[in-house]
Amino acid sequence: MYVFILAGLRFFRWVNWIVAALLTLFFVVLLTDAGGLGTSVLAGVEGDLAVRAQVRGYLLGVTGLVLPMALAIDRILTRLAGLVRAARTGTALSEVNAARLRTIGWCLLAINLADLVYGWLSVRASAATGEYFGWSLSLTGWVAVPLLFVLAHVFREGAAMRDDLEGTV
Repeated sequence: MYVFILAGLRFFRWVNWIVAALLTLFFVVLLTDAGGLGTSVLAGVEGDLAVRAQVRGYLLGVTGLVLPMALAIDRILTRLAGLVRAARTGTALSEVNAARLRTIGWCLLAINLADLVYGWLSVRASAATGEYFGWSLSLTGWVAVPLLFVLAHVFREGAAMRDDLEGTV
């Protein structure tokens, strides 16, 4: 079972970086208007120049979030792989895994903050264009952040108890 989980995590790391590269390429093309592609993307937007500028700003803002999000996702996936490897060897309760969980918590917090930025961009673009740029607040991620920090503390305490137990035997 661990082999499949690790293979899945490796696969999703590749997917994460491939999608990030493609969206970053779109960001660069949109920013530089290379080959007139940025202009042709915005040609389908109905409205005056101000509306098109707002949509362009929205697209630049959203694609500008790609690399920080991809980095956070990569860190989460690599730390999860480490947790899976430790569980496979029976060393789950360790200070290293507590640090991995804290890192996952910080990365998830960064993702949730980026989601708020995305929501702000979406609301502004929706107001400017009259079109709905979909976004809704998700509380699940915000609940998961403190949960991960508490779980990291539990792992740290469990590792300390395990070390104390091994010292007494």
